[in-house]
Amino acid sequence: MLSLSQPCFSGTLLMLLASNFLLWKNVAPVPMHASLDEYGEMSIYDLLDHVTILSHNVSELTAEMHRIFMEDVRYKPGRWFSDRYLTACHTSTLTISVSKEGARQMPGVFLVKEMISMLTAWRYPLYHVITELSYMEQAPDEIISRARNIEEKIIVLIEALRGILSKIQPGPPENERYPVWNELASLQSPDEDLRHLTLFNLFQCLVKDSRKIDSSIRLLKCKLLYNRDC
Repeated sequence: MLSLSQPCFSGTLLMLLASNFLLWKNVAPVPMHASLDEYGEMSIYDLLDHVTILSHNVSELTAEMHRIFMEDVRYKPGRWFSDRYLTACHTSTLTISVSKEGARQMPGVFLVKEMISMLTAWRYPLYHVITELSYMEQAPDEIISRARNIEEKIIVLIEALRGILSKIQPGPPENERYPVWNELASLQSPDEDLRHLTLFNLFQCLVKDSRKIDSSIRLLKCKLLYNRDC
């Protein structure tokens, strides 16, 4: 059974770092990486195949992590989570839709930018989920290992999507903006139920977003390769 009890030394340094993050505005800019050499030589076809596989893997891992968490926590006597406890996802301001594409834009540009923003918005919370769970007593290794795997694959997926963007919108890289997650204090709360609820919310939102990314990448592939919806 997952216990979210934490030692008192569970991250003074992390708290100092987190305080700086929490001073950010609701949407924070992030500079693009200086080089996309890793994907520069890949064709758009190979890149699309690559991100399709990656996004599907992320979606499956996320569903597995959510299932393990619910099996371990939900049925503890006296604890019950339902969708009515869900709060808005921190990524809810993002609209991943081809209908937002500008008439003068190459098909898929807006879609790729929104997916990059959504995936980047998950790097900070995933880092802290991994960190905090590592300090928690009896936290299942299955959850921690999957969270790490998801984090690693998201980083690769972001870079691959940037590679696609550089091909369909050549030119100097733009600064990226993404919604910031502001629930670190709840994840580090001394209240065990609040910590469970925060994880419940996070995992529900991550499942939702990973499915959205997976379906959007399939749509992107159709738009770029066949110039139609699938």
